[in-house]
Amino acid sequence: MEEKIDQLVMAIDCGTGGIRAILFDARGNELATTKKVFTGYYSQRENFKEAAPEMFWDGLVFVVSQMKKEQPVEFMKIEALTIACQRDVITVVDKKGKPLRDFISWLDRRELEKPLPFSWPYALLFKLIGYTEAANSFSQTCHAHWIKVKEPDIWVKADKLVFLSTYLISRLTGRIVESRSSVAGHVPFDTKKKEWCKKADVKAAILNIEADMRFDLIDSCQTIGLLSEKVSKELGFENPCQVIASGTDKGCETLGVGALTPEIASVSLGTQATLEVTTNRYVEIYPFYPSFPAVSKEGYNPEVTIYHGFWMVDWYIDNFLCDQKDAQVFSLLDQFLKDTNPGAGGIIHQPYWGREAFHPEARGALIGMTEGHDRRHIYRAIIEGLAFALLAGIERIEKKTKVPITEIGISGGGSASDEIMQVMANIFNRQVYRVQTRETTGLGASMAAFVGLGVYQTLTDASVAMVRKKEIFYPDANINALYGKIYREVYQKMYGRLKPLFKSLKI
Repeated sequence: MEEKIDQLVMAIDCGTGGIRAILFDARGNELATTKKVFTGYYSQRENFKEAAPEMFWDGLVFVVSQMKKEQPVEFMKIEALTIACQRDVITVVDKKGKPLRDFISWLDRRELEKPLPFSWPYALLFKLIGYTEAANSFSQTCHAHWIKVKEPDIWVKADKLVFLSTYLISRLTGRIVESRSSVAGHVPFDTKKKEWCKKADVKAAILNIEADMRFDLIDSCQTIGLLSEKVSKELGFENPCQVIASGTDKGCETLGVGALTPEIASVSLGTQATLEVTTNRYVEIYPFYPSFPAVSKEGYNPEVTIYHGFWMVDWYIDNFLCDQKDAQVFSLLDQFLKDTNPGAGGIIHQPYWGREAFHPEARGALIGMTEGHDRRHIYRAIIEGLAFALLAGIERIEKKTKVPITEIGISGGGSASDEIMQVMANIFNRQVYRVQTRETTGLGASMAAFVGLGVYQTLTDASVAMVRKKEIFYPDANINALYGKIYREVYQKMYGRLKPLFKSLKI
């Protein structure tokens, strides 16, 4: 270990809003970060969200080149690069890896008018087990199916269906290959076996994508290849640099907060809000809804997702604080939490604002409003409602894994606020913590890279050396008692009571 202490790793975190290059040493210290915000998303029609491949590649080139400009000495010590990307962002490429169309974002909500037909044995099976509606939904919302039906001229020319991370890796190395831990989306992938589905698998029947369009798979922590000579020059590397497989942004984030065992959970307060644990036993939190493959070779990440997550905070800012300057907004939001009492004066928020996988008809709801409420109470209710939804997820995961969750590492934009962290601790009734860096996705990806370099033998070894709790927030027993009453007596009953009304809101 000592003779390798000067080795550095660059992690590329390609999220929804932008891309970052983060430099880490083998002790988990964040040495430098460069970033670029994405501005090239566009919508040809309502609910569409696409972006050109060059938006992502040019962003990668910029942040890496900027890192060399700002940190020339440290840049020369980089021995490996790894990529963690947003999930389920897809396009199709030709035999040379060149995209045939722009990427379709996970935020894109286009749907086919009807599902692709299932063969009769599966159609009968789905009817017998009451799964027809869910199977139809997965088929209609599969973006690959949309390309196949709506753009057949492109589909027939396609050689591979790829994720955003697959595309970036192919640009870096010349190989169309992907980490098993990065396969997360509407593709026929057996997450339990971490292999592509066999022809007879149910998932392959629902997601009708030709087998020859699948890319090759590699384990996390394995070297994919070296940067190509052309790309090395473009990025400014003078020495050979390995590209090492890691995982998705959420999988790496879970690793980056030290959630390697099922009693420690990872909560991400990002555009989506997610809750994950890592377990070596495959479990399905919802029937037929697979756990994601973890970065560890033997692990899985059961996940609960609140689709709109901290997008709701952006919505709130746009609609209630549009007169505020950016620098003032988040301090003002923290002040709103300080100015209001737990329970938001009786306002309860249900954060199902659309596209929830297991509440497909749901809408967002705020109940309990009176003339005494103002925008401060609404903001608190949004944060508390999100925490209540995550608490329901905690309880569901515990029921499936049969392991109590005792502590929770929190990351994402919302974790920067001490006030939000305390609300989470009080509602979860568990200690929550932040680690030494906000770049937890980059940290987790770097851990995989250091294992790939041989600095650490396992991800557990890397976690011990590289992850440190920086701030811990403990629940207040009296406040938790109040929240528990609200959660049991109101929040848990809201969805069931409102569901019939949601079904009538087909506007």
